[in-house]
Amino acid sequence: MHCKLFVIALVLLCLASISLAQNDSDKPDNTTPNSKSSPTPTPDSRTSGSQRPTGTGNNTREKSTATDDEDKSDDNKATNTPRPTTGSDTQDPTPSFDESYDITGIAGSAVMMTPNLMLIPTPMFVIGTNVTIGWKYSNYTLRPPKKISICGKFPKDSKKSKDPAALCDWDIAVNISGTLNKYTWDTLTKSAPGVVFSEDKGYLLYLYDSDFGVRNYLPGAGRITPSQFWFNMYNSRYGSTNDGIQKGYDPSAAHSLSVQLWIVATAVILGVLGIGV
Repeated sequence: MHCKLFVIALVLLCLASISLAQNDSDKPDNTTPNSKSSPTPTPDSRTSGSQRPTGTGNNTREKSTATDDEDKSDDNKATNTPRPTTGSDTQDPTPSFDESYDITGIAGSAVMMTPNLMLIPTPMFVIGTNVTIGWKYSNYTLRPPKKISICGKFPKDSKKSKDPAALCDWDIAVNISGTLNKYTWDTLTKSAPGVVFSEDKGYLLYLYDSDFGVRNYLPGAGRITPSQFWFNMYNSRYGSTNDGIQKGYDPSAAHSLSVQLWIVATAVILGVLGIGV
Protein backbone atom coordinates (compact mmCIF):
# COMPACT_ATOMS: atom_id res chain seq x y z
CA MET A 1 0.00 0.00 0.00
CA HIS A 2 2.76 2.39 0.90
CA CYS A 3 4.63 1.54 -2.29
CA LYS A 4 1.66 2.47 -4.46
CA LEU A 5 1.24 5.82 -2.76
CA PHE A 6 4.95 6.58 -3.24
CA VAL A 7 4.78 5.75 -6.96
CA ILE A 8 1.70 7.96 -7.44
CA ALA A 9 3.38 10.88 -5.64
CA LEU A 10 6.53 10.44 -7.75
CA VAL A 11 4.48 10.50 -10.98
CA LEU A 12 2.65 13.67 -9.92
CA LEU A 13 5.96 15.37 -9.09
CA CYS A 14 7.37 14.53 -12.51
CA LEU A 15 4.29 15.88 -14.25
CA ALA A 16 4.52 19.13 -12.26
CA SER A 17 8.20 19.51 -13.18
CA ILE A 18 7.45 19.00 -16.87
CA SER A 19 4.64 21.56 -16.77
CA LEU A 20 6.88 24.19 -15.14
CA ALA A 21 9.61 23.53 -17.68
CA GLN A 22 7.20 24.11 -20.56
CA ASN A 23 5.96 27.40 -19.05
CA ASP A 24 9.51 28.68 -18.64
CA SER A 25 10.38 27.80 -22.23
CA ASP A 26 7.37 29.76 -23.53
CA LYS A 27 8.52 33.06 -21.82
CA PRO A 28 11.23 35.16 -23.70
CA ASP A 29 14.46 35.35 -21.76
CA ASN A 30 15.59 39.06 -21.88
CA THR A 31 17.98 38.81 -18.98
CA THR A 32 20.34 36.31 -20.49
CA PRO A 33 23.57 38.12 -21.59
CA ASN A 34 24.14 35.63 -24.37
CA SER A 35 20.68 36.08 -25.82
CA LYS A 36 20.69 36.12 -29.59
CA SER A 37 17.51 38.16 -29.98
CA SER A 38 17.64 41.22 -32.29
CA PRO A 39 18.13 44.55 -30.46
CA THR A 40 15.42 47.13 -30.66
CA PRO A 41 16.29 49.60 -33.44
CA THR A 42 17.21 53.08 -32.24
CA PRO A 43 17.30 56.40 -34.11
CA ASP A 44 21.05 56.03 -34.56
CA SER A 45 20.85 52.50 -36.00
CA ARG A 46 21.98 52.28 -39.60
CA THR A 47 19.11 50.04 -40.73
CA SER A 48 17.09 50.02 -43.88
CA GLY A 49 14.24 52.45 -44.58
CA SER A 50 11.67 49.99 -43.23
CA GLN A 51 13.44 49.78 -39.85
CA ARG A 52 13.60 53.58 -39.10
CA PRO A 53 10.17 54.38 -37.65
CA THR A 54 11.63 55.58 -34.33
CA GLY A 55 13.50 58.51 -36.04
CA THR A 56 10.39 59.90 -37.69
CA GLY A 57 9.53 62.31 -34.87
CA ASN A 58 12.98 63.88 -34.69
CA ASN A 59 13.23 64.25 -38.44
CA THR A 60 9.89 66.00 -38.55
CA ARG A 61 11.00 68.42 -35.85
CA GLU A 62 14.26 69.16 -37.71
CA LYS A 63 12.41 69.80 -40.93
CA SER A 64 10.05 72.23 -39.24
CA THR A 65 13.00 74.06 -37.69
CA ALA A 66 14.69 74.39 -41.05
CA THR A 67 11.47 75.76 -42.50
CA ASP A 68 11.31 78.35 -39.74
CA ASP A 69 14.90 79.41 -40.47
CA GLU A 70 14.10 79.77 -44.13
CA ASP A 71 11.07 81.89 -43.28
CA LYS A 72 13.24 84.10 -41.06
CA SER A 73 15.83 84.51 -43.76
CA ASP A 74 13.08 85.53 -46.16
CA ASP A 75 11.92 88.16 -43.70
CA ASN A 76 15.48 89.51 -43.42
CA LYS A 77 15.72 89.72 -47.15
CA ALA A 78 12.57 91.79 -47.21
CA THR A 79 13.81 94.19 -44.52
CA ASN A 80 17.21 94.60 -46.20
CA THR A 81 15.72 95.71 -49.48
CA PRO A 82 17.34 99.10 -50.40
CA ARG A 83 15.03 102.02 -49.87
CA PRO A 84 14.10 104.03 -52.95
CA THR A 85 16.26 107.05 -53.67
CA THR A 86 14.53 110.32 -52.89
CA GLY A 87 14.96 113.62 -54.65
CA SER A 88 17.10 115.05 -51.86
CA ASP A 89 19.52 112.12 -52.17
CA THR A 90 20.03 112.67 -55.86
CA GLN A 91 20.56 116.40 -55.46
CA ASP A 92 23.40 116.02 -52.97
CA PRO A 93 26.60 114.94 -54.78
CA THR A 94 28.50 114.72 -51.49
CA PRO A 95 29.72 111.13 -50.95
CA SER A 96 28.57 109.25 -47.86
CA PHE A 97 31.03 108.85 -45.01
CA ASP A 98 31.31 106.82 -41.88
CA GLU A 99 29.79 108.49 -38.84
CA SER A 100 33.18 108.15 -37.15
CA TYR A 101 34.78 110.12 -40.00
CA ASP A 102 33.07 113.32 -38.85
CA ILE A 103 34.80 112.90 -35.49
CA THR A 104 38.21 111.56 -36.48
CA GLY A 105 38.58 113.07 -39.97
CA ILE A 106 40.54 116.21 -40.81
CA ALA A 107 38.90 119.40 -42.06
CA GLY A 108 39.89 120.85 -45.41
CA SER A 109 40.91 124.40 -46.30
CA ALA A 110 41.24 126.89 -49.14
CA VAL A 111 44.89 127.76 -49.75
CA MET A 112 45.48 131.23 -51.19
CA MET A 113 47.49 131.18 -54.41
CA THR A 114 46.93 134.79 -55.56
CA PRO A 115 48.33 136.71 -53.88
CA ASN A 116 51.02 134.24 -52.90
CA LEU A 117 51.07 134.58 -49.13
CA MET A 118 54.24 132.49 -48.90
CA LEU A 119 56.16 135.16 -50.80
CA ILE A 120 54.14 138.20 -49.67
CA PRO A 121 52.60 137.58 -46.24
CA THR A 122 50.85 140.98 -46.26
CA PRO A 123 50.01 142.00 -49.83
CA MET A 124 49.22 145.60 -50.84
CA PHE A 125 46.20 146.43 -53.00
CA VAL A 126 45.75 149.69 -54.93
CA ILE A 127 42.52 151.52 -54.17
CA GLY A 128 40.28 151.84 -57.22
CA THR A 129 41.72 148.87 -59.13
CA ASN A 130 40.71 145.27 -59.76
CA VAL A 131 42.29 142.74 -57.42
CA THR A 132 42.54 139.06 -58.42
CA ILE A 133 42.03 136.51 -55.66
CA GLY A 134 42.95 132.89 -56.43
CA TRP A 135 42.87 129.74 -54.29
CA LYS A 136 42.91 125.96 -54.35
CA TYR A 137 41.50 123.34 -52.00
CA SER A 138 43.77 121.21 -49.85
CA ASN A 139 43.93 117.43 -50.25
CA TYR A 140 41.82 117.02 -47.11
CA THR A 141 38.90 118.81 -48.75
CA LEU A 142 36.89 115.68 -49.53
CA ARG A 143 33.61 117.62 -49.31
CA PRO A 144 34.24 120.74 -51.40
CA PRO A 145 31.79 123.61 -50.91
CA LYS A 146 28.86 124.06 -53.26
CA LYS A 147 28.92 127.82 -52.72
CA ILE A 148 31.57 130.14 -51.32
CA SER A 149 31.53 133.74 -50.15
CA ILE A 150 34.25 136.37 -49.69
CA CYS A 151 34.06 139.39 -47.40
CA GLY A 152 36.31 142.11 -45.97
CA LYS A 153 36.93 143.82 -42.63
CA PHE A 154 38.19 147.36 -42.01
CA PRO A 155 41.22 147.93 -39.77
CA LYS A 156 40.33 148.19 -36.09
CA ASP A 157 41.65 151.72 -35.66
CA SER A 158 39.97 153.06 -38.81
CA LYS A 159 36.63 153.56 -37.01
CA LYS A 160 34.83 152.65 -40.23
CA SER A 161 33.18 149.48 -38.96
CA LYS A 162 29.51 149.94 -38.16
CA ASP A 163 29.67 146.85 -35.95
CA PRO A 164 33.14 146.30 -34.45
CA ALA A 165 32.09 142.81 -33.28
CA ALA A 166 31.19 141.69 -36.81
CA LEU A 167 33.78 139.72 -38.74
CA CYS A 168 32.77 141.29 -42.06
CA ASP A 169 32.07 144.94 -42.91
CA TRP A 170 31.33 144.41 -46.60
CA ASP A 171 30.79 141.60 -49.10
CA ILE A 172 33.17 141.00 -51.95
CA ALA A 173 31.40 137.90 -53.37
CA VAL A 174 28.27 136.08 -52.16
CA ASN A 175 27.33 132.48 -52.98
CA ILE A 176 29.54 132.07 -56.02
CA SER A 177 30.12 128.55 -57.35
CA GLY A 178 32.38 126.37 -55.23
CA THR A 179 34.00 125.01 -58.39
CA LEU A 180 35.67 128.37 -59.06
CA ASN A 181 39.27 128.95 -58.02
CA LYS A 182 39.59 132.63 -58.94
CA TYR A 183 37.62 135.83 -58.45
CA THR A 184 38.22 139.46 -59.51
CA TRP A 185 37.38 142.04 -56.87
CA ASP A 186 36.50 145.51 -58.15
CA THR A 187 37.53 147.79 -55.28
CA LEU A 188 35.42 150.63 -56.71
CA THR A 189 32.07 148.80 -56.69
CA LYS A 190 32.55 146.10 -54.04
CA SER A 191 33.00 148.12 -50.88
CA ALA A 192 31.02 149.03 -47.79
CA PRO A 193 27.98 151.22 -48.62
CA GLY A 194 28.80 154.89 -48.13
CA VAL A 195 32.38 154.18 -47.04
CA VAL A 196 35.45 154.96 -49.13
CA PHE A 197 38.63 152.95 -48.80
CA SER A 198 41.56 154.82 -47.34
CA GLU A 199 45.26 154.15 -47.21
CA ASP A 200 45.73 151.95 -44.22
CA LYS A 201 47.11 148.65 -43.01
CA GLY A 202 45.31 145.89 -41.17
CA TYR A 203 42.49 145.05 -43.59
CA LEU A 204 41.18 141.46 -43.42
CA LEU A 205 39.78 139.23 -46.16
CA TYR A 206 37.74 136.07 -45.43
CA LEU A 207 36.84 133.19 -47.77
CA TYR A 208 34.39 130.58 -46.43
CA ASP A 209 31.78 127.93 -47.23
CA SER A 210 28.45 129.73 -47.63
CA ASP A 211 26.51 126.83 -46.13
CA PHE A 212 28.42 127.01 -42.84
CA GLY A 213 29.23 130.69 -42.40
CA VAL A 214 32.31 132.74 -41.67
CA ARG A 215 32.34 131.92 -37.94
CA ASN A 216 32.07 128.14 -38.23
CA TYR A 217 35.57 126.74 -37.75
CA LEU A 218 34.19 123.22 -37.16
CA PRO A 219 32.18 122.52 -40.32
CA GLY A 220 33.00 118.81 -40.23
CA ALA A 221 35.67 116.54 -41.63
CA GLY A 222 36.44 117.09 -45.29
CA ARG A 223 34.85 120.55 -45.42
CA ILE A 224 36.79 123.81 -45.62
CA THR A 225 37.28 126.03 -42.61
CA PRO A 226 37.18 129.82 -43.16
CA SER A 227 40.43 131.18 -44.63
CA GLN A 228 41.70 134.70 -43.97
CA PHE A 229 44.68 136.95 -44.64
CA TRP A 230 45.77 140.51 -43.84
CA PHE A 231 46.35 143.12 -46.52
CA ASN A 232 47.08 146.84 -46.86
CA MET A 233 45.53 149.40 -49.22
CA TYR A 234 47.10 152.53 -50.73
CA ASN A 235 46.52 155.14 -53.42
CA SER A 236 48.77 154.95 -56.44
CA ARG A 237 50.66 158.11 -57.46
CA TYR A 238 51.44 156.61 -60.81
CA GLY A 239 49.39 156.25 -63.95
CA SER A 240 50.85 152.81 -64.54
CA THR A 241 52.15 150.99 -61.50
CA ASN A 242 53.76 148.29 -63.64
CA ASP A 243 56.06 150.75 -65.48
CA GLY A 244 56.47 153.17 -62.60
CA ILE A 245 55.70 156.26 -64.74
CA GLN A 246 54.50 159.20 -62.70
CA LYS A 247 51.23 160.93 -63.59
CA GLY A 248 51.70 164.07 -65.74
CA TYR A 249 55.13 163.00 -66.86
CA ASP A 250 56.03 164.65 -70.23
CA PRO A 251 59.06 163.05 -71.86
CA SER A 252 59.51 165.92 -74.35
CA ALA A 253 59.46 168.53 -71.59
CA ALA A 254 62.04 166.62 -69.65
CA HIS A 255 64.25 166.47 -72.73
CA SER A 256 64.10 170.27 -73.32
CA LEU A 257 64.89 170.84 -69.67
CA SER A 258 68.05 168.80 -69.96
CA VAL A 259 69.13 170.83 -73.02
CA GLN A 260 68.62 174.04 -71.11
CA LEU A 261 70.71 172.74 -68.26
CA TRP A 262 73.57 171.94 -70.65
CA ILE A 263 73.47 175.50 -72.02
CA VAL A 264 73.61 177.02 -68.54
CA ALA A 265 76.46 174.74 -67.52
CA THR A 266 78.47 175.66 -70.62
CA ALA A 267 78.01 179.40 -69.97
CA VAL A 268 79.20 179.01 -66.39
CA ILE A 269 82.33 177.16 -67.46
CA LEU A 270 83.20 179.74 -70.10
CA GLY A 271 82.69 182.55 -67.57
CA VAL A 272 85.06 180.92 -65.13
CA LEU A 273 87.70 180.57 -67.82
CA GLY A 274 87.25 184.24 -68.76
CA ILE A 275 86.06 183.43 -72.19
CA GLY A 276 83.22 185.62 -73.39
CA VAL A 277 80.31 184.02 -74.92
